[in-house]
Amino acid sequence: MSQNAAQARPVVRGQSRFRVRVQLMLAGLRPYGWKIYDEEDGKTIRRSAARFRTSAEAWRAGTAVLDTPDRAPALDSRPGK
Repeated sequence: MSQNAAQARPVVRGQSRFRVRVQLMLAGLRPYGWKIYDEEDGKTIRRSAARFRTSAEAWRAGTAVLDTPDRAPALDSRPGK
């Protein structure tokens, strides 16, 4: 499952330049996180603050954020960034 989750795939119908990528971030019980990036320039748009037990959990959470982008702040809009 982690092999499929690690591959960048579009999750929005039609042409989309944004992708979700699941990554092994830490060691321990919740090592996985996700990021949404712009495929055209490679810049990270959003990333998970939470960590997940499995890559599948991280994938579901990342794709849910991509489906509803207004619920998560962009990296550029965080204070101090």
